[in-house]
Amino acid sequence: MIITATVLLNACTGTDDSLIKQSTGQRQMHPQPVPYSEPLPTDYQGTLTMWGWDDDYYSTVTEAFQEIYPNVEFEYISVAHKDLPQKYETALISGGELPDIAWSVIDSRGEVFELDMWEPLEQEPYCFDISQIYEYMRPRMVNTKGNVCGIEQSLSPAGLAYRKDLAKRYLGTDDPAQLEAMLPDWESFIEKGKEVYQKSGGSVHMWFSLSDLRQFIQEQQGIPWVQDGTINVEETFGRSLELICRFRDESISDDLAAWTPAWNEAFNGDGHIFTTCATWTVQFTIQSYDQKGETEGHWGLMGAPEGNANLGGTAMGISKTCKDKRLAWEFLKFATLSTEGARAINQIALLTTAKKPYEEAPELKSYKSPWFGEQDLGIYYMEKIVPQIKARTLTPQDGVVHDSLNMILEVINTDRDVGYEEAAVFLKEELKAELKDINVY
Repeated sequence: MIITATVLLNACTGTDDSLIKQSTGQRQMHPQPVPYSEPLPTDYQGTLTMWGWDDDYYSTVTEAFQEIYPNVEFEYISVAHKDLPQKYETALISGGELPDIAWSVIDSRGEVFELDMWEPLEQEPYCFDISQIYEYMRPRMVNTKGNVCGIEQSLSPAGLAYRKDLAKRYLGTDDPAQLEAMLPDWESFIEKGKEVYQKSGGSVHMWFSLSDLRQFIQEQQGIPWVQDGTINVEETFGRSLELICRFRDESISDDLAAWTPAWNEAFNGDGHIFTTCATWTVQFTIQSYDQKGETEGHWGLMGAPEGNANLGGTAMGISKTCKDKRLAWEFLKFATLSTEGARAINQIALLTTAKKPYEEAPELKSYKSPWFGEQDLGIYYMEKIVPQIKARTLTPQDGVVHDSLNMILEVINTDRDVGYEEAAVFLKEELKAELKDINVY
């Protein structure tokens, strides 16, 4: 699906009667409606409810918003991201209350955006112009009807993080440009990985985990998983399955399962050189699993063989039952589209999805981490990695496909007798069983 941005600026004069009344039921201080295209008065009073999973992001953006709107309150319920889809469905079925601001994670978003709970942000009174957003993110913000259901909280571009000391020892350089030239494709990566394993006497792997590789290759290709009611397993997943099996069989990757204690501890060890690295990886994996700072200054960031990818991501939208849609839209604009919002999330090493903040304040692209020395990670992501990312259109079946891929990965990771062809057959059978309305071949 190709999303065509329609600019509705001339229609952006809509107002909301909710401004005439207080969201708390009290008398509103500003009886005159304020157009959605204009900022609210800074003394506006109201309350917004929100369900989310990233407490750091929530506290950062809401506190920054309250510096401008001190009379606005937030009621936040922390929900594990894997539980959000079921929580929304339960509320819709039971007639329960939805939050004013609803979050959706990338793994289940294709399904969640089909739920009848989202305000269409491209329509009046919001008139959101999707062209404000970096191009590769746009298909991730719409449902199959073309409605913009949410705006991405931040960019999640991913290249490769690498241990500079190990790269220098086994590959001869720790310079990102030289490494990119040395490893232009995955075939080159595999050949160098064989050399590293042999030189180290089997103590150093080129890669940490097959699960990281699977996800990265899938996103790197930019192919929708379901097209016209059909899944071509070979065309869509063949490349990732082949590389996973080769990485396993040729000792390019270790067999660590992602997000396990052993995987966490490996980030402080000397047995692995490369891993996928999204913007959030720096803070939530590399830094958080190295509390003693043992690898500070030892990491570098580079582009991946055959291009980069988007990993993860969370969007925020306004529910149809929102009690104060005008206030909700003001918060959404602040958090995702404004320079002030970009400045707030820059403090937690995140990059905004809108282009204008960086035009107004280019310095907000920049941030560093002690673990990566003097390398400017923000600049590298924005100028080197983002331009190479392909957009993947989401589908309502993505959640089921994602779970099936993880199941097949577990089989590959635990049974070395299962090769590429067997894995493809297993995946095909699993998808046929789970998606009876989809033609799988």
